[in-house]
Amino acid sequence: MKNIYLLLTALFMLYLCAIPVIAQNSRTGGRLFLNETEYKLLKDIDKTSQVAELFQAIKLRVNQRALTPNLTDPSATTEWWHHTSEYLTDAALVYALEPSDKVGSWLRSNVLSIVRRPLADWAGPRFRGYGGGGNMVGGLETAHLTWGIAISLDMVPDLFTLSEQEEIKAALREKGMLPCRRYLEHSDFFHNWNCILFAGMSVAAAVLEEKEYLQYAMNYLPVALDHFQPDGSYGESLQYANYAAYGIMLGHEALIRSNRIGKTTLNPYARLVDWASYAHFYRKPLARWPLANLSRSANFGDCASVFRPSGDLLVHISARAKDELPAQAGMARWLFDSLYFPANEPVPHDLASFGMINDFGFLSVMMLADAAKPISPVQAGYSELKTFSGGDAFLRDAWGGKTILAARIPAEARHASAHLHGDVNSFMLEHNGERLLVDPGHTCYRNITRALDVSAASHNTCTFEVPGTASVPARVLDQRGGINRPMKLVNGKKTGEAPVSIGGKRLLDTHKGTLSVLASDAADLYGAPLQSYARFILLCGSNALFVVDCIKSSEPLRTTWNWLLNNRDSNLDYQFSRPSNFSAIRGNAGIKITNYASKKSLDGPMYALVHDAYHILPNQFSEGTPGTGIMMRFKETVPQTNRLVVHTIIVDTPSALDSWNSRQEGNAYTLESKDRGEEWVLQIAEDGSLTVSETNSKQNYKIVQDKNQKWCLK
Repeated sequence: MKNIYLLLTALFMLYLCAIPVIAQNSRTGGRLFLNETEYKLLKDIDKTSQVAELFQAIKLRVNQRALTPNLTDPSATTEWWHHTSEYLTDAALVYALEPSDKVGSWLRSNVLSIVRRPLADWAGPRFRGYGGGGNMVGGLETAHLTWGIAISLDMVPDLFTLSEQEEIKAALREKGMLPCRRYLEHSDFFHNWNCILFAGMSVAAAVLEEKEYLQYAMNYLPVALDHFQPDGSYGESLQYANYAAYGIMLGHEALIRSNRIGKTTLNPYARLVDWASYAHFYRKPLARWPLANLSRSANFGDCASVFRPSGDLLVHISARAKDELPAQAGMARWLFDSLYFPANEPVPHDLASFGMINDFGFLSVMMLADAAKPISPVQAGYSELKTFSGGDAFLRDAWGGKTILAARIPAEARHASAHLHGDVNSFMLEHNGERLLVDPGHTCYRNITRALDVSAASHNTCTFEVPGTASVPARVLDQRGGINRPMKLVNGKKTGEAPVSIGGKRLLDTHKGTLSVLASDAADLYGAPLQSYARFILLCGSNALFVVDCIKSSEPLRTTWNWLLNNRDSNLDYQFSRPSNFSAIRGNAGIKITNYASKKSLDGPMYALVHDAYHILPNQFSEGTPGTGIMMRFKETVPQTNRLVVHTIIVDTPSALDSWNSRQEGNAYTLESKDRGEEWVLQIAEDGSLTVSETNSKQNYKIVQDKNQKWCLK
């Protein structure tokens, strides 16, 4: 009997040992991503503060997700790979600060479920191409899973038993950190993937205290920083700049928080806030989107018009760059406050990682209290005209004014180059809070319509046709794509070859008085027989524009001028008068465009595609359908080798649009509004110089070439 009792006692003790023992957040803070100072600050935070508002918004979405036992909740439009990092890190923060059985159980279950998935699942969706054999090279999804799980383990290790912690660490090493490093070792050119895989590897290495990997990350950090242009712009698009900078931020934070680096620099990627500030148009609702005040931005290349920089990135810059780049730190805080409050607006948070929209996360809550005070563009003394080396340019009548023109010009040599469209010499035009001329944007890369998204024929620029013969068919000159910037090894460390250029010339960018001038030549991007496609854009005050195109070729070409109007919400009212002009009205803004080519036709309206935002999957509400854009085209009816063609453009309120008159008299082009008391005259001399006069104010400007053939404004 005694032996039976002892046996039963032993069995019971074994049973107790087998039960997972989970401490309820017995530590007071994480090692890295929720340190002691941050933990105490957040536990004692003023309940009426911005930080508290952010935390409450995160807690709301975490509690909602915890009602579903896995990562495929009914509200998600993405697959589990794509939103896991947001879901896990949000939950880890909430559980660390306010532990509950519901959130803890959800977080623990999902972390362990991912950890126990086969290696192939860590490679991402099947279109990534991993077949399950050999040494897996990580992909974007690998990095996202790696940092999401590593940060969760770091914040709340006591949610897991010691054996589970070791299981998680083993998965992070074998399925996450190692494949991420393999990618970095195999990558041979500069693009956003490098920054994201750097983040996955660095965060896991810091959490696991893997010295060899941490040293690799330290060596790679300068390479990651070198993806950006010196002025903070980026060769792949604004959206991908944000994505790349987000990756650099996470890796950078991991190295800073693990005490691997002392004095560090956020230059040049912190200067991204300059570009994002110029690119921002406004916030307002958009049909079918749940967010009450949706941010819109200039979206050249593969970029969403529904765009705002990631909240965590802005807060990171604002907190970390206060001494090094105080203007950018203050601007980052201004952008964050402008774009992310009120924090409880309904947002499709599952889409933050992959470019559809961005949001704030755990780092915003942790670091906002240490952020700089906001500085607006006006307070920073930002000018009305600004060009960036990555290829974007911006003209405003004033900060907070009526009109914004965003143009794509030839880039300087790019540090990273991908995701380009045929959009050089194209521009967008916004007036009175309405986007009138737009970029098509982009959507799922596996859509068959992808070719339309990138073509010059879908942008507000020109295409050129080489006429055919009896034996040779006609062909269209489109703009060529990017050139990759190679990487190389020097003493066993990666570094970059010289930045690369795809050609084109910047001619002039200047602002004086009420006139802004932007000029560039895009002929190089089309190739022979085109010799010159010099476009001069003149913004006169708030309402009047002249667009002057000087086009030359070694053999006759037929030019087409493409104009893409915004009909994303089906509220565009348009009219046309063949063959010379058309007008359109939406909301409180109207536009009228007149073409002064000698022999032309007006084709349209054609039902084009305008997308709100990228989605990794097809058939999403962010994807435009035929008719979301209205394309109008002026086409030459006779091929030519030389022509100088002027477009006049008026933007104004619908009621005032008809008060404007456009006319040509010889080499003089006039835009006049008696209602506004304005008359602008453009005169073109035989030597190609341009004179602009505002007759009522007696302001006169002359655009000429100096003795070195450089254009200037007098």
